[in-house]
Amino acid sequence: MNILPVAGTLLLLFKHEIEIINMKKKLLCIALCILAAYMQVYAQGMSVNTTGTPANASAMLDVASTTQGMLVPRMTTTQRTGISLPAKGLLVYDSTLASFYYNSGTPSSPSWTALGGSSLPSGTNGQVLQLVSGSPAWVGNTLTIGASYGGGKIAYILQLGDPGYSALEQHGLIAATSDQSTGIIWGCYGTLEGATGFLLNTGRNNTEIIYQNCGTSGNASAICKSYTGGGYTDWYLPSKDELNKLYINQGAIGGFASAFYWSSSEYDAHSAWYQYVSSGGQASAFKSNTGYVRAVRAF
Repeated sequence: MNILPVAGTLLLLFKHEIEIINMKKKLLCIALCILAAYMQVYAQGMSVNTTGTPANASAMLDVASTTQGMLVPRMTTTQRTGISLPAKGLLVYDSTLASFYYNSGTPSSPSWTALGGSSLPSGTNGQVLQLVSGSPAWVGNTLTIGASYGGGKIAYILQLGDPGYSALEQHGLIAATSDQSTGIIWGCYGTLEGATGFLLNTGRNNTEIIYQNCGTSGNASAICKSYTGGGYTDWYLPSKDELNKLYINQGAIGGFASAFYWSSSEYDAHSAWYQYVSSGGQASAFKSNTGYVRAVRAF
């Protein structure tokens, strides 16, 4: 019997078995390497970079690059607010409002909060910017000249360039609905008090100076400061420029007489500024003269 063919067959089978064993060893090694890498990533976080730098120990995901950024999901405001049960801390980019938003509330009661961004939705004159469900929105057209508001009538709304103007919310002047006096002196005749502010938003400071130095009654500033229309206690005698706004919008405010009204702006030791409501003319008059008074407050 020739045993050589049988021996050859057995040798081939043995060789094949060795190759299978080696292959299994290689696969086992690869599996162990993958498992080790997984355990390393799981323990230290995942690092995404081109340098091989491991992830920071405090981060589950550490992305580093000097030439590229990272994109979070981008969507419209409608799509963002339509997310069902958003997780607390969920971050998206709102393409409508050009800003990042995250849910600072709960999944069942989300509250989307803006992280930043300079773009705002378009509004119209007279509206007020407010947060509605965590998003900025222009609301209402209620603040208009002549409207009842804050214990009186809106006499002026600050415009771009005015002291104290803000693009985010409306500010301005409220005038009392009627005169506080039809004939009272300015006060402090012969004394320079330093109530020289004449611009918008200076009347309050003028009034405080006059009130402290000229007495708490019997003069134009005192009667305005003691006025409590609408329950407010921050009324004051308008400055020269503030009084002019009342003159310009007197028709919407109402209740003015064809007479001269005191401002809180001092001219010199003997005189102060006043304005004729009938003609609009502004001039100085002796502090001892009597004039009409209309109190204002800021909002």
